[in-house]
Amino acid sequence: MKTRHILISSLFMALAGSAMAQNAPTSGNVVGAAPAAPMSATATTPSAVPSNDPFVQKRQADADAKAEYKAQKKAAKQEYKADKKAAKAQLKQEKKDSTAQRNEALAASPAPPTDKTP
Repeated sequence: MKTRHILISSLFMALAGSAMAQNAPTSGNVVGAAPAAPMSATATTPSAVPSNDPFVQKRQADADAKAEYKAQKKAAKQEYKADKKAAKAQLKQEKKDSTAQRNEALAASPAPPTDKTP
């Protein structure tokens, strides 16, 4: 899952870089001129570089909010699982105690007489 996010973000960065390269003015068509250096796949994350572009700021804010939501959801899920496990253990213990009390009560009381007359 993490690698997919990295691949998708690097793809978007590469597409954005190529789109910017297409829109950038060139310094003439010089034969033999070295092409522009390709964008590195290990570029810095968008959150590391502040931008004045409102779309980039919104996208980053959305990504931060999503990451925070996922962290809270994960913590809540772990807490729920722990509570559920504790409740299940308590239920098993209560059931075991109840069974033991019933068996003690049955063992302590004499068996009722049966009236089987032929």
